[in-house]
Amino acid sequence: MSILSPYTEKHFEGIVREHLQFFRGMALRILKNAADADDAVQTALLKGWNRRFFIRSSEKMVGWLGRIVINESYNIFRKRQREAIVTTASLPDVATESETNSHEEQIRKLETAIAELPEIYRDTILIAILGEVGVEEAARLLDCPVNTLYQRIHKAKQLLREALKDE
Repeated sequence: MSILSPYTEKHFEGIVREHLQFFRGMALRILKNAADADDAVQTALLKGWNRRFFIRSSEKMVGWLGRIVINESYNIFRKRQREAIVTTASLPDVATESETNSHEEQIRKLETAIAELPEIYRDTILIAILGEVGVEEAARLLDCPVNTLYQRIHKAKQLLREALKDE
């Protein structure tokens, strides 16, 4: 049985064009480097296009692509950290490998905690907090009133604190 995507190239392109700055903003917030952010977005959108048949509704497409952008951004972030360790290993007063590994471990724990959140709170974190969009835009993307968005943000942060308190 073949799975056919409801997304034509033109439809997918429209979604990408409308939300490209949103995706780039998320990547830039994680990576702090425009070139790396562009690489993360490009890779994520290519993966999204290749896997578009997994998503059946336009409303979920933006959040799904956003998650792919964030995952790609963290992949690049970790790669840059590993490269920095190799490059600066012989310099004095540089963070030790164990400090960097500790930081990477904290990031992995946070990523895991976010990934384990119920979808509604995970999407809220990815779009409203990491997405660098305004409150109204985040509420529109999440299809909820602004007050509901604030409640979801509060609950998502509570759930993350609980998940990470033993760490």
